[in-house]
Amino acid sequence: MIPSRLPGIPRSQEIIDRAFRQSNRIQDFYKKDYLEKDKIKSIQKIQVIEAVARATLKRIVQGYPQNNDLTDFERNMAYLLFDFESYERSLRRLKWTMNKISELATEYIRKIKSASEVDKVDTLRKAFYGRFSSYIEDLEDYLDDLREIRLLLREIPYIDEKLPVVVIAGFPNVGKSMLISKITHLKPEIASYPFTTKKINLGILEGKLGKIQVLDVPGILNRKKRNVIERKALIAIEKVANLVIFIIDPSETCGYPVDEQEKLLSEIKAIGKRVIEVENKSDILKRNNERLKISALTGEGIDRLINLVEDEINDREIKGNSGI
Repeated sequence: MIPSRLPGIPRSQEIIDRAFRQSNRIQDFYKKDYLEKDKIKSIQKIQVIEAVARATLKRIVQGYPQNNDLTDFERNMAYLLFDFESYERSLRRLKWTMNKISELATEYIRKIKSASEVDKVDTLRKAFYGRFSSYIEDLEDYLDDLREIRLLLREIPYIDEKLPVVVIAGFPNVGKSMLISKITHLKPEIASYPFTTKKINLGILEGKLGKIQVLDVPGILNRKKRNVIERKALIAIEKVANLVIFIIDPSETCGYPVDEQEKLLSEIKAIGKRVIEVENKSDILKRNNERLKISALTGEGIDRLINLVEDEINDREIKGNSGI
C-alpha cells in the first residue's frame, strides 16, 4: 500500500548543500603530523558527505512504494495518473547513485590513505567533491519527476481492506458530494458546475454495524472515450466497491438528460456490483417510481438510505465479496 507519509523530495542542490554543511561541522583537532591530520580530516569529510547523501536518497527509495507493494486499486490508479515505468526508473537511478557515491568514497579514501603529500590529499579531496556533486546534480530531472508523482500518489485514498466500501456514482452535479457530506464527516468542495470533484474523496459512515468507507468519486459521462477524471471513478467502482449508490437527477438541473443518466446506470450495473438506485433533488422534483427519493440538500430520505446501505452491506453475499 501507499505509505501515509511520503518523504519530501529535495532538489539536487539541497542534497549537496546539506552534505557539505554537515562535513564542515567536523571539529578540528590537534595532531603533530600535519599530513596525517589532513588525511584523517579529509577522510572524515568524505565519510560524512557520503553518509548524508546516502541517507537522503535511501529515505526516498525506501519511502516510496514498489509495484508489488500496491493494492490492485492503488496500482490501477497509479498507472492512470502517471508513467509508472518512468517512476520506477527514477527510483532505480537514485539507488544507482547511492551505490556510486559509496564506491566513489571508498576509492578516494583509499587514495588519500596512500598519499605522501598534503597537496595531494587536498587535490584528492577536492576531486571527490567535484565528482560527488556531479552525480547528485545529474539526479535533478529524476527528482523533479518524483516530486510531481508524490503529489499524484497523495491523491490516491487509503482503502482499508477490512472495511466495506460504498461508492457514490453518477453524472456530474447530481449531488454526490453533498450526499457524502450528509452521511459522513467529510466536507468536500461543492459547487454548481460540473466536475467539481476531480479526485476520489473518502469519508467514513459510522453506522449500527460499524464503520463503512464511503467514496465520493468524480462524475462520469455517458460516452465511450473518457478522461482521466472519469476513469478514476470507474476504477474505484470496479476495484474496491462492495456497493454502489447511483444517483439520478430527475430534475435535470445537473445539466444532463435523464435518459443519458439511465444509460450510464445500465453500464455501471453491468460491472456486476450491487447498486442502490437513488433519485436526488426530491425538493425540486419527485417522480412516481420505485427508486428511493432523497434530497441531499434538505436531508429528506437520508436516514432511509443509510438503513438500506447497512442492510445491503450486512448481506452475506456483499460481505463475502470485498471487491478489493
